[in-house]
Parts: sequence; structure tokens; C-alpha cells
Amino acid sequence: MTIVAAFKMLVPTALKQPVRNYIDARALRQQAALPFDRTNLQPVSRVDLAAIMSDATIGAVFAEDNARIARAYGKGEIFGGVNPGDRRALYHLIAHFQPKRVLEIGTHVGASTIYIASALLRFADGGQLTTADIADVNGPNGAWKSLGMPAAPARFIADLGLEAVTTFVTRPAAEMLRASGRYDLIFLDGDHSTLAVYREISAALRILNPDGLIVLHDFYPGGKPLTPDGGAIKGPSLAAERINSETKDLVFVPLGMLPWQTKGGGNATSLALVTQQG
Repeated sequence: MTIVAAFKMLVPTALKQPVRNYIDARALRQQAALPFDRTNLQPVSRVDLAAIMSDATIGAVFAEDNARIARAYGKGEIFGGVNPGDRRALYHLIAHFQPKRVLEIGTHVGASTIYIASALLRFADGGQLTTADIADVNGPNGAWKSLGMPAAPARFIADLGLEAVTTFVTRPAAEMLRASGRYDLIFLDGDHSTLAVYREISAALRILNPDGLIVLHDFYPGGKPLTPDGGAIKGPSLAAERINSETKDLVFVPLGMLPWQTKGGGNATSLALVTQQG
């Protein structure tokens, strides 16, 4: 038995997260400062989240697509997957900015994948989504199987007619973000540790096209829960704090409260945008 396996078995769950947080914080302190080139980021002045989320035209098309997706994929929450309210927010972002090339880091069960691809098909003529995960999400050992889902993400993508705009890749995030391709929007929803997010944002900036955007998931400002009964993943917000201590040029914009429900009966979302001053 490895030391890690023994640790998981012997240490109570309540103590594991503080230990992980300590290890994560220590690793970030040891990380040398990385470059954060804002050249190709969308300026924060061009991002009107209230208008984007309340856009009636997008809302009407979303209602059609959402009904179709619900029949094939279901409409409820899936453990570890992006919740339905956040899926709708991602749809609105894609529909508004109409990126031609989108990269998603962290496919899992494909909940966000389906909505990003649907919005691309509807609003970004010729748009393409590449969704990458360290695991083979469509294989027999994918999360879909252990969660009791009837099919793998690729099957739902095919059933919904989204194959032409969606490419699945099994590859670590670090490798994917070093690839030669360039993207208009990058959705980071893989490893949420502080060090990983810090490194991924730096790498993502290098492969952005002009006026591009980075979208973060599980971003809890100040590392605090968004709902009274909820938890908080601290990695993304702590990474943002470290980045802002090194450069004031990047602006992290939490989406905050949405016009529809997300999870826990509330309207708060942990989605956030990475933009630039100006």
C-alpha cells in the first residue's frame, strides 16, 4: 500500500481538506512567478454581464435547446457536473461572444460540454469545441459509468447532433495548454488546486486569440461559500489573489447572482471571467 493510499484510509475526512489546503498553499509559495500576458484578453469594459444574462433572444433559443437536451440528457444535477443554472450561463456567454474556437479543460460527464456545443452550433457558425480531460470520459471506466448514467458523453453529443462541433481529447491540462492551437474562449474546470489554476491561467493566456476570454468554475471570492449551507473550493480564488499580487492588469469578474436558479435553491454561481483593465 502506498503512503497516499494509507493516508486516505487512516485520516478522517474532516482532516483531509485542511491538510490538502496546507500542501496546496505551500506548493504555491514555492512556485516562481509566471508571466500573465493580458495582450489578447477581452477588456472588462466590454463585458456587460447583466445584459448578457438577460438577453431575451438568447433566452428564447436556449429554451428550445434546453428542452431538447433535457429529453436526451436529463435536466437535473449530476454529482461533480456543472449545475443546470451554470450550464445556462455558459450557453449565454457562448451565444453572446460567439467564439469560433473553444477549449474546455475538464469534461467529466459532459454537462457543460453539451451546452457549450449547443450554443456554438446555434450562434457561432463554424464554431468548434475541444473538450479535454485527463481521464477517458467516454471509456468504460468514465465517471458516467460510476454515476449510473445510461451513456457516455460522446453518445449524448451524437444523439443531440453535436458531433460536428465537438472533439473529445484525453490529455492532461498542462499538455493541452502547451499545444499549438489557439482559442477564443477557454473554460478551466479541471484541477481546482491553487497551483494548478495559477499555472493554467498563465498558460491559457498564451494561446488566446485577440479579444479572448478565460472562464473559471468553482471561483469563490475570498474562499467563502456562496450559499449559507454550501461549501467552497478555495483554489481558483487563491490563485487569483496571487496573480493580482503580481500584476494588476488582470481583472477577475465573478458572475455573481444569475436571473435563474443554480444550486441549493439559490441564484449564486461560481463562474467567473478573466478579463483585463481598459
